[in-house]
Amino acid sequence: MSCMEFRAELGNTAKSAGEGITAWRAFLRAGNHAALIDRVILKLHPTFKDPVIVLAKSDENGAFVCGQHTGWGVFSVDVEVQWSPTLVSSPKTTRLSHMLSFSAPETSKVISESLELYQVAPQARDSLLEGAGDLFPGVGRLLASAFEQSPEPNPEPGRTLRSNPTLQPSVELLSRRQATDLLKRTSFFDHTDKRFFHGRMFPEGTAAPRMVWQSTLKPRDGSQSWLTATEFQDTPEVFKQKVKVLADLLQVSQKTTCYTGAGISVAAGIGMAAVGSSGGNRGMDAEPTLTHHTLSTLHAAGYLHGWVQQNHDGLPQKAGYPQEAINEIHGSWYDPSNPVVKYDGTLRGELCENMQELADTADLCLVMGTSLTGLNADQMATTPAKRSRKGTSLGTVIISPQQTAQDGKSSIRIFAQADDVMRELAEQLRLQVNTEAPDFPASSRVLVPYDQAGRPTEGKMMYLDLRPGQKVRVSAHNNIEGARQPSYMHIDSDTVGTVSRRNEATGSIHISFGGATMTLGIWWLEAARRGAIDQLPVVNMKPEIV
Repeated sequence: MSCMEFRAELGNTAKSAGEGITAWRAFLRAGNHAALIDRVILKLHPTFKDPVIVLAKSDENGAFVCGQHTGWGVFSVDVEVQWSPTLVSSPKTTRLSHMLSFSAPETSKVISESLELYQVAPQARDSLLEGAGDLFPGVGRLLASAFEQSPEPNPEPGRTLRSNPTLQPSVELLSRRQATDLLKRTSFFDHTDKRFFHGRMFPEGTAAPRMVWQSTLKPRDGSQSWLTATEFQDTPEVFKQKVKVLADLLQVSQKTTCYTGAGISVAAGIGMAAVGSSGGNRGMDAEPTLTHHTLSTLHAAGYLHGWVQQNHDGLPQKAGYPQEAINEIHGSWYDPSNPVVKYDGTLRGELCENMQELADTADLCLVMGTSLTGLNADQMATTPAKRSRKGTSLGTVIISPQQTAQDGKSSIRIFAQADDVMRELAEQLRLQVNTEAPDFPASSRVLVPYDQAGRPTEGKMMYLDLRPGQKVRVSAHNNIEGARQPSYMHIDSDTVGTVSRRNEATGSIHISFGGATMTLGIWWLEAARRGAIDQLPVVNMKPEIV
């Protein structure tokens, strides 16, 4: 047997087909490495007539490309790579995902997989090696070394294996195999272990963070006896090392999710519920922080595939993060069908199912601004961490100035403000963070591919008209009763509401339902126009059908 690191580009092309419609193709470009692939299976959104596409043959450039599709909305394409049974001994298949993007002519991400190869004939080896360096810098050299007598032993922390295609050729990148092997053989740490400050990918002896604010208060009621709201900050050298490893993990992760709490919105002036926090009193007029903008840019660049947030503030969407790709598990100020859930309320069913799926399938989870004190949603952090002990995921990266009870399970533990980490991460990844306001529809009347019940439809269109004076109702698919907000309990899907105004300062459309005002984020208009969401939160009483 011999080992090698397979690398390819996963992405999609996009071009305008007129009237808000985009023509697109998904692809996996493997170059000469295509010989290692038996077939590529794409699974599109279930609303497609033929959602499963099997690509059994690459083109002359080693690319597996699906036929052209057209539509309004983006969604995550599940990708299954089945490896050649005569060349690859392990793994048999690899599962990936790609979030379609229509914002550029082409969007792609470098993916990698550590393969174990059977002993192959010299001519097959030469075929794989020929021109490999043209696909990614340094791959030809690494492929050649993969065919030597024996694979490298498990590396020590900090050792590197291959070149990073997104940076300069001389910059080395931690491989996924290195990371998972290290995490598999490293147990969880107790809070008394010094490595509790750093995560399981950093060795004993790493400089401890310095205390920047001391407190005897608990982050939340019910926190562990040893846990306080004291804040720490990594030394500059350790901080850069940790963010460098985080950048490496993002580039080799097969599916990255994000789990955030109120801490990432403090810089926007929104207060936190946690004790000892220094929040503000801003509300719906708050603007996104650098963290929100960077996460949106990471998503657009193909690095971030899902986001579960405890917050209700709509700041991710104001930063350009698409509504369909975020799970507002605890409710939203900007979604009448999903009001903020009180502590004695119940969460929305399909959001819980989506959160469970993300927790079970995430290769890597970024955790920011949450105290991880035992909420149901904390499975986003704990589940990938548990799988990392089996070597099947990259685990969890926790970013916060305060300690949490889950720090000993993390792969990397960064003590810093979220904005500082995101700024350094963007630099490490050579990302130009987009801080411009998204281009939301200027009109509150948009043509959408939905029926009068607010469900996606093919062939027919209707106008979603949310101009002042229009009569609307909340979708029958809502969590108003489960949220248990007293001011909304009289509202159901039969209650007639009236649109009162559009507020550009807060990014919302105000709707009055029998004396109670609910708000809808204007980004819902853009998502509805693309057909990207499964259910409209509000619909007109008498919509105009086209």
